[in-house]
Amino acid sequence: MPRTSTRPAMRAARRSITNDTSPRLPDGIVPESERHTPQPESRMNQIARRAHEIYEARDGNHGTAVEDWLQAEREIDESEAKTEG
Repeated sequence: MPRTSTRPAMRAARRSITNDTSPRLPDGIVPESERHTPQPESRMNQIARRAHEIYEARDGNHGTAVEDWLQAEREIDESEAKTEG
């Protein structure tokens, strides 16, 4: 069986790396084109967060989760309507 060498492929790979003339950024720096912009919080998460705030404002008394959720939903919807209109 003939022996094959991987050296030519390795040399080509090394050449492409060393011939790369693109500018390099310091470690830890991410180009602006690759940065992720934070997405707005989903409606469901906004409502859940607000419902929890209402729950805590009532000193954490149980038994009104549905009412808290509905109140939070109304508040979030009203807030969105004001910003859109």
